[in-house]
Amino acid sequence: MKRKVPVLLLIICMLTACLAALRPPAAVADPGTDTKSMLDRLFGKEESGDAAQPAERGGQNGGAAAKDRQASFKQRVTEENYMQTAGKWQADGVADAPPFRAVIHPRELSAGSGKAPLVPVSQSYGYGEKAAEWKGKTPEIRFTVDVPADGLYCIEVDYLALPGKIAPVERGIKINGKYPYFEARRLVFPRQWKDESETFQQDQLGNEVFSKQIEVINWQTSRLMDASYMFDEPLKFYLKKGSNSIALTYIREPMLVGRIGVYSPETIPDYREYARISGESPADIRALAAYEAEKPYVKSDSYIQATASADISVVPNRGSSISLNTLGGDSWKHGGQSVTWKIDVEQSGYYELAFKYTQSFKVNMPVFRKLLIDGKVPFREVAAYAFPYAADWENEVLTDAEGTPFKFYLAKGEHELTLAANPSPYQRVNQTVRDAMKELNDLNLEIKMATGNTQDVYRDWDITEQMPDIADTLNSIAGRLRAEHDYLRRLSGTNPDDARQLIISAEQLEKLAQDPASLPVRFGQLSEGSGSVTQKLGDLLLTLPKQPLQLDRFYVYANEKLPQARAGWWQKATSIANNFFTSFTKDYTQVSPADDDTLRIWVNRPRQYVMLMQQLANQTFTEQTGIKVSLSLMPNEQKLILANASGASPDVALGVSEKFPYEFALRGALSDLSRHEDYAEVVQRFAPGAMLPFMFDGGVYALPETQNFWVLYYRKDILDALNLKAPETWTDVLQTLPDLQRYGMNFYVPLADAGAMKSFALTSPFIYQQGGELFAPDGTKTVIDSERALDGFKMMTSLFTIYNMPLQVPNFYNHFRSGKLPIGISNYNTYVELSTAAPELNGSWKIAPYPGIAGPDGEVVRWAPGTGQGAIVFKDSDKQQQAWQFVKWWTSAETQTEFGNLIETIYGPAYRWNSANLEAFSQLPWPEEDLQVILEQWKWLKDIPHIPGDYMLDRELSNAWNKVVFDGKNPRKTIEDAVVLANREIMKKLEEFGYVRNGQAIRKLKVPTIEEVTAARGDAK
Repeated sequence: MKRKVPVLLLIICMLTACLAALRPPAAVADPGTDTKSMLDRLFGKEESGDAAQPAERGGQNGGAAAKDRQASFKQRVTEENYMQTAGKWQADGVADAPPFRAVIHPRELSAGSGKAPLVPVSQSYGYGEKAAEWKGKTPEIRFTVDVPADGLYCIEVDYLALPGKIAPVERGIKINGKYPYFEARRLVFPRQWKDESETFQQDQLGNEVFSKQIEVINWQTSRLMDASYMFDEPLKFYLKKGSNSIALTYIREPMLVGRIGVYSPETIPDYREYARISGESPADIRALAAYEAEKPYVKSDSYIQATASADISVVPNRGSSISLNTLGGDSWKHGGQSVTWKIDVEQSGYYELAFKYTQSFKVNMPVFRKLLIDGKVPFREVAAYAFPYAADWENEVLTDAEGTPFKFYLAKGEHELTLAANPSPYQRVNQTVRDAMKELNDLNLEIKMATGNTQDVYRDWDITEQMPDIADTLNSIAGRLRAEHDYLRRLSGTNPDDARQLIISAEQLEKLAQDPASLPVRFGQLSEGSGSVTQKLGDLLLTLPKQPLQLDRFYVYANEKLPQARAGWWQKATSIANNFFTSFTKDYTQVSPADDDTLRIWVNRPRQYVMLMQQLANQTFTEQTGIKVSLSLMPNEQKLILANASGASPDVALGVSEKFPYEFALRGALSDLSRHEDYAEVVQRFAPGAMLPFMFDGGVYALPETQNFWVLYYRKDILDALNLKAPETWTDVLQTLPDLQRYGMNFYVPLADAGAMKSFALTSPFIYQQGGELFAPDGTKTVIDSERALDGFKMMTSLFTIYNMPLQVPNFYNHFRSGKLPIGISNYNTYVELSTAAPELNGSWKIAPYPGIAGPDGEVVRWAPGTGQGAIVFKDSDKQQQAWQFVKWWTSAETQTEFGNLIETIYGPAYRWNSANLEAFSQLPWPEEDLQVILEQWKWLKDIPHIPGDYMLDRELSNAWNKVVFDGKNPRKTIEDAVVLANREIMKKLEEFGYVRNGQAIRKLKVPTIEEVTAARGDAK
């Protein structure tokens, strides 16, 4: 044995020598295979095949290489925006066309391979000639126009929004086969709305309630504008001399199309020219007419609403009773929203205008309104008139820069006065911020590519060697942000509150520029995380364009003194005292009075919802059944626990979260709704999987009111540019990842936004889609250790451990807007956010069903949860039948449709009602394409049933995910550990509630299934 050791050592030494002889010498290594050379080539550092020549790296070739480097990973996914296109026109010498106007009649419009369908004059709503009928089956309407010269032209369209859903009509426009700029992808044709009654009705407590909104079916003429109204002039289009093909493309909602005008741009005269044209008027006019702002003639959006103000300065004021005595505020803040009033003057002449307003929404910043009289801007100075910050009520007399009131010429008789929200003065800041965010995202990507996406604080990086201009770039962006802050200061006349993000961002960039070597470990401060520069700038983009304004009244007057805008100090003191003493006797949670015969209902929703629900119940339910109903606000559903313990429960509770019915049913506090004779008919209203959380131990203890949905969101513009399709399965998802990650993008899974706790709503889809279950059929244990469930868990973790999906995403909505996460899974809340707070993306994003697993028959299994809030009936109520009648009425298709349309017409698309009633949901104003996707996904709705102790499985499944993803533990071992802890708690709780004794089941507990629901509905296969 002693002789064998030297022999083995000798053999090892000989093999080592041979390997060393075979290894190529370092001097002849391929210069293009080492990491530094690869990065140098990527970032354009090697020129003419010699990377060692500093003169070439720093000279002209280096500058060209830097530009090539930028182009190497920037890919344009949409057209340039309007401002960029206009800048190119100016640089190329393209000017407005000489005076010209052409009119295209409906009979000249084409659709498909023939003419556009026309409606006869008798059905054209008084247009006077045949009109083109344009519904969703027609993708575009085309026409040609001959123009006398190359140049810029504007387009206007006569249209009538056909009655239907409450959303405005939307179209796009192509010039000679292409969208000329990004804004051309979406054009908005507003509807017109008005209050059903000129006076506000009062509820049973004497409070004024909102008027029902009715659509005014009128022909309108729309000069094509940017949908965000960041430009206050009509959009311009470049047309070449001769024939041009123009196509309007369908986005949503039907319309009638009348004459289309193509004309050369027009200029609005200034005030001096306006006064010269208007001529002289009598000097002895004396008039003072006050108009209540909350009573407009028409408005562009149904949800520009009268609002209540208890301020004694507001007229009218009814003390402690709610009066709808002002207009606007937060409901009148989006660009282009307009309100029109009728005014009447008894004598022709010049009049002044004043508006009593408050504007405390944008601190130290003005909001802007465009003034129109009889549909036209009288002069340029009121095209974007500033209403300064005003914490209290003020009279704003429309004046010039020197404070001299403007005089408006009004002929005797009736006129229309319109104010439209106009964010255009903030357009330049908006564009600068967008450009800065894009540059920072690109810069962040460069750093990641240079460092291999490694944040190692113990490693030294010489980032300036590969990115020599990085400090200059950061300082340049910071300088532009400071310049925009200075512009906003001049615009506001003080330090604007919203604009502080510009200074904070600039300072942060300048600090990073001082120490560029630290960027590889601090690049998250550029465009990642809640404290990054792009996050701050993104927040500014959300608030800057908003233009909220609240009006009490306005005056049309001449040679008269205006009333004071504010009440005197004694009036204010008296009002405060009265309100203080009233607060001790008035129940502000009650919406309607109640007595012993009244059905008492608590609602876990904001006051505006509850008031509308009470109004609807009074008008329909009580009138039909004779049952009186009193709804009360329930600010916190935890109060139901206290009420039940004290014997003071309501008869019905609405808006309770999905786990509350189980918790109360477990303790015998709720009525079993399945015992009613017509339950089988009622349950057909809902998706079967939505009932699972509300079922327990053979009973049904709630009906769903609202329903969530989890779908795939994707940026169509980005995916089209990358030649990618929306994935159908998880296999498709994984195949798209290399293309996304190559450009610094990724796929979002909601597990990344959940913090440490990953709830069943996020984890169960992976288990369900693989054919696994959470609980055993008898509810005595969990079965997540089955092979199918384990396959789902492995896939759920491998997305992060193997495929590098982002682990932490503070806000998917923001990353989706920026394009960093152009595709991902999210819910109803994201849909509302994108629909209401990302107007620049309208038409650029779509939804698709949740990615699933392809089954043996080719069908994609897409199981996902989605139950929202529910309605419950308490067992100790002495009005069981009346309560059931109310729950049936409330969850019916007719009621849900009426309420959903009512809440959105009054408060806007941010309040879109996601009814659980499938028929009602189909009739609400969802875009048809999105509606079909959501309904398809709801066929795979499978929510989480509840059993005693299930919370432990929820927690341990989350812990198992964390151990695998963060600690690198074995998936099977972590699941086995989770099963032990979960089963122990389940058995403990089953024993506590009398289902188990000494480890043996004494009462059966059946876990509800979809098959059980379908059987109850009578449609089991």
